Amino acid sequence: MKKNVVALLIFIISFFGYAKENLVLYDKIVAIVNNRPILMSEVELAKKWFNIKSDKDALEKLIDHILLYQEAKKRGIKVSPQEVQDAILRIAHKNGINSLDEFKKILINQNLSYTEFYDLIKREIAINKYIQFILKPKILENSKEAVEERFRRVRVIYLNKKNPDFQRTYKFLKEKLNRKNFSEFAKLYSDDKITAQDGGLLGDVKQGELVDFLDKAIWNTKVGTIKEIDTKNGVYFILVEKEFKKLIPKEINNKEILRKLNNEIEILLRKLREKAVIKYLN
Repeated sequence: MKKNVVALLIFIISFFGYAKENLVLYDKIVAIVNNRPILMSEVELAKKWFNIKSDKDALEKLIDHILLYQEAKKRGIKVSPQEVQDAILRIAHKNGINSLDEFKKILINQNLSYTEFYDLIKREIAINKYIQFILKPKILENSKEAVEERFRRVRVIYLNKKNPDFQRTYKFLKEKLNRKNFSEFAKLYSDDKITAQDGGLLGDVKQGELVDFLDKAIWNTKVGTIKEIDTKNGVYFILVEKEFKKLIPKEINNKEILRKLNNEIEILLRKLREKAVIKYLN
C-alpha cells in the first residue's frame, strides 16, 4: 500500500523475469467486497505487488486495499486518469520503456492485465492521498507533538529620518493614514522597499518572533488599530489586521509518524471490515 517508486520498479523487474509459460491467470471470481468482485488474476497480481506467497494472505491484503480505496472515495478523494497514466509512464521510463503503448505490449506478453495493473495503481494513489490529506492531519491534530499557537497578521510603514522628505511624509501620514488606505500608502511612502511592494505586509507572526520593540508593540496593540513607534533612526506605523490560531506540528520522528499511521490504518480497517459485506467463493 505504501510502496514507493523503487518498490514499484522491483515489482516490475521481478515480474518481467518470470517465464511466460509459468504465469497462469484464472478468470474466476474468488470473493466479493461490497458488490465489487475480485478475480483470481487480481490475487496473483497482489501476490507479486505485496510480496506475499499465499493466495489466502494475498486475498485478505487485496480486500483491505479495496476497502481503503472505497473509503477514500467516500471521503472525496479523487484520482484522475492522467495521474494514473503519469505514474505508470514514470515506471515505464525507469525501466527503459519509452511509451505507454510499449509498456502495455510488454504486460500482454507477460500475460498481465493492463486494466488490473491500472486499477491497482489508481488505488495506490487514492490511498496515499487519503493517508496524506486525512489520516496524517488527524494524527497531528490529536498528537501532543502538535501545538496551537497564536499569530497576528501585520502590516508596517517605515519612514527613515534621513530621508529629505521625512517630515513632510510623516505629517501627511499622521493626518491621513487609516486602516483602509494603509496598504496603498505603504506602497507609496514606506522606506522599507521589501514590505512596501506587498502593501507593507510583514506577514503572520507569533509572539517573540521579531525584535523586542516591534514584538511588544504588535502584541500590545488592539487588533484593527494602528500604532506608531518612534526609534532613533526612523518611525514605524504598525497595523495589526487580525489575530488567529493554528496548529503547528513539532518535529516528529518519522518512525513515530509511521507507527501512528499504521495504528490508525489498522483501527480503520477493523471498522471497515465490520461494516463491509464480504463473500468468499470457492
